[in-house]
Amino acid sequence: LTRSLTITSVDPSVFEKAQGEKVTLPCTFELSEEDIGPLDIEWVLIPADNQKKEYVIIMYAVDKVYDHFYSPLTGRVQFTNLDPRSGDGSLDILNLKAADTGTYQCKVKKAPGVQSKKIQLNVLGKLISFLKCSV
Repeated sequence: LTRSLTITSVDPSVFEKAQGEKVTLPCTFELSEEDIGPLDIEWVLIPADNQKKEYVIIMYAVDKVYDHFYSPLTGRVQFTNLDPRSGDGSLDILNLKAADTGTYQCKVKKAPGVQSKKIQLNVLGKLISFLKCSV
């Protein structure tokens, strides 16, 4: 029995955050000796309405980070760990917007191993409290 690449994150698969906050979507993994190909980590956004196509939002390939695929998230996404080769491909999304709601999928590839994990993100509107004054 050979052991290959495994995603080790056991965090909840649904996150709820308010607009303007930051969220870290976990994606930790372990490689095995059998995984000899180049490491490739890709985060994809599957829009909430399922009618639109998936969008690659950030990827790590050939020791470089590429994060200019999906303009609504450009400048607001980053890998949590500066060196994802360490086994941490978690994703930070900064300054959340309602439109960021959707399913995010982390795909980790290092031939022959391929694993993925889906996480649902719900971005809630800002809670505004009103004081009622009576005279």
